[in-house]
Amino acid sequence: MIIALAFAAASTLATQGIRPTPACPGQNTREVNRCLNQRLARADDDLSRYVAAARRRLTEEAAEGAVGPPAARDALRQFDAAEKAWSAYREAECSAVYGYWAGGTIRNAKDLSCRIRLTRMHAHTVWQEWLTFADNTPPLLAEPSVAPD
Repeated sequence: MIIALAFAAASTLATQGIRPTPACPGQNTREVNRCLNQRLARADDDLSRYVAAARRRLTEEAAEGAVGPPAARDALRQFDAAEKAWSAYREAECSAVYGYWAGGTIRNAKDLSCRIRLTRMHAHTVWQEWLTFADNTPPLLAEPSVAPD
């Protein structure tokens, strides 16, 4: 499952032309890391909004029978499982990045940049798969940016 998520993330990067997170301003490592932590907090907050909206949509459709209660209930259960797997993937991937750079002070910046990038990509995936419609109905939330801050 984690390998499939890695391939999906890599293909998303290639097709969307995502650039690395730009350097944070700062006079020292602590200031740069503080900036990156703030960017990660914003990315996590954005992702939380998109995930909550997707869960709300699936819950409402299950209650209303719009897609059919079994299908929406199953989708919600699978969505929650996918979110758990994605969180594990992000942790594993970015921990590996941290480990690779562990010999230097850049390790935290590399780890945080990894988390920011993957979180932005995932918010876009949640939007695309769960908050848009097959017809001309407007999406439930605006399309999230995957561009760096």
